[in-house]
Amino acid sequence: MNRRDQGRSLLQQWDAAKPANFYDDDRYLRMALARRLGPARLAQAEPQLRQAGADSAGPVNRAAFVLDRPEHLPRVEAWNAVGERTEEVVYHPAHHEVGRLVWRSGILAVLGEPGNVTLHAALTYLFGLNGEVPHLCSVACTAGLIKAIQRAGSDWMRAKWLPRLLDRDYDRRWHGAQFLTEVQGGSDVGANACVARPRAGEPGLFSLSGEKWFCSNVAADLYAVSARPEGAPDGTPGLALFVVPRRLDDGRPNGVAIRRLKNKLGTRTLPTAELDFQDAVAYPLGPADEGFKLLMGVIINTSRLEVAIGSSGMMRRAWVEAFHYARLREAFGRRLIDFPAVRQQLAEMKALGTAALAFTLFVAALEDQLGLAGAHPEDDPLYRTAVNVNKFASSIDAGLVVHHAIEILGGNGTIEDFSPLPRLYREVPVQESWEGPHNTLMAQLLRDALRSKMHDALLAKAQDLLLGVKQPGLAATREAALAALDDTRARLNGILRTDPDAAAFHMRGLMTRVARIMQVSLLLEDAQHAAGEKGLGWLGAAAQLLLNRHVLAGYDPAADRGYPELIREILAETP
Repeated sequence: MNRRDQGRSLLQQWDAAKPANFYDDDRYLRMALARRLGPARLAQAEPQLRQAGADSAGPVNRAAFVLDRPEHLPRVEAWNAVGERTEEVVYHPAHHEVGRLVWRSGILAVLGEPGNVTLHAALTYLFGLNGEVPHLCSVACTAGLIKAIQRAGSDWMRAKWLPRLLDRDYDRRWHGAQFLTEVQGGSDVGANACVARPRAGEPGLFSLSGEKWFCSNVAADLYAVSARPEGAPDGTPGLALFVVPRRLDDGRPNGVAIRRLKNKLGTRTLPTAELDFQDAVAYPLGPADEGFKLLMGVIINTSRLEVAIGSSGMMRRAWVEAFHYARLREAFGRRLIDFPAVRQQLAEMKALGTAALAFTLFVAALEDQLGLAGAHPEDDPLYRTAVNVNKFASSIDAGLVVHHAIEILGGNGTIEDFSPLPRLYREVPVQESWEGPHNTLMAQLLRDALRSKMHDALLAKAQDLLLGVKQPGLAATREAALAALDDTRARLNGILRTDPDAAAFHMRGLMTRVARIMQVSLLLEDAQHAAGEKGLGWLGAAAQLLLNRHVLAGYDPAADRGYPELIREILAETP
């Protein structure tokens, strides 16, 4: 075989080596779910997880390439053939084929019973190996709306809307969206100007008018919309939360006009629009004076968790693509995986992706625990801090991990129809911006820390996890992590005693350390739990790598004689 044919043969082998089932391929996910769900619950859910893994690796993966082509992107047909305004969004047929696979998994139906956020997260993660899919924004927004209606909806909302939102049948189901952003406000929701006026002769109903600037999943059936009731005060205290059906009972648009679809950097298969509302029929969700709390505490926190799930999925897919490529591709007479620089990148990708999933499943399981106990997760300091820190860290890491994968694939990594990596790389900045860019999250974490020391709960949890690690082989990493935690706590408390503007300069760096220490703590706990389990002996080394590279001040790999062995340990057991 000549060199050209050999090179093409290796690419064909790479394509054939990629997993046919993303669930069966992910040993860490299965172990983590057994811990978070319990063996009995996992055994019950495993058929739907395995089916989701097969669907995602097979037909969903193939359709994602088709749907992202420019000629197949969604478009708006505002008028029908007889001149009636319809505001219809038209999709490629593969969009609906994928939707049927996603919804039949029970990805949203499981939220009908309390204690299933972790299972929902696992299903979402499996589909998230393809990025937006293009249904994960719809899934995220619908999940938030389901929780908000369960929490604060009227009896008739629960009776009429919840069964449609929870339905597994894609062709029968309803799905949700959430519209907060206005052109003058962005993340400053308190600047919203949309107004809601009581409808004459219709007690409890409002007419909502105004403009929304960033409306993703615009074809949803129910919109959760922030608006200011007429006469309400300025700022966030005056905001209420409304549900606006996209269509009236007779099928006509409900005072909704799609101005245009945004031409976005990423998630292009997801229609994001600018909208005008004119006297749209709107139903208040919960008391008006609790609208902002419900919006942020339930809907936005849900979406922040969903961003972390999606980011974790993209990191896993980047690892899958790059690992199998490096294992088979040859350069200068050697396999790529034999080059130390490539091995270093692969090890960092594996450690960061696993740490993101560990933290994300921790947050999901915490929400389950609080919900089953009858508590509101957003009132719990640990949950409130963890969901924000995790969203921040995982969405940043996704960019680095996908970039590493593109670099390992070289020029092939930049080709849109060669691998999903260019599509995933374009989607990462969108994930970072959704539901609060990093500066917004840092401002919220600073406010929470100054007001009630909420960060203490996350630091205390990391400390508890570390103190629970008793395995001798993990002791050195545990002790170094505990020392780093004490140092970080002291630094945080120090800046919180300064002027808030001065403290804001340092929050991102310190919260990055907090995220890393929490990730290390979770990986060490997993390593202890999985001791002796085949294929998971690398978890302790992954924790050590993250601690060395991302937490310990002054760490120099060149001065660490054990660094090559650490890389070897992480890559020794795959996938």
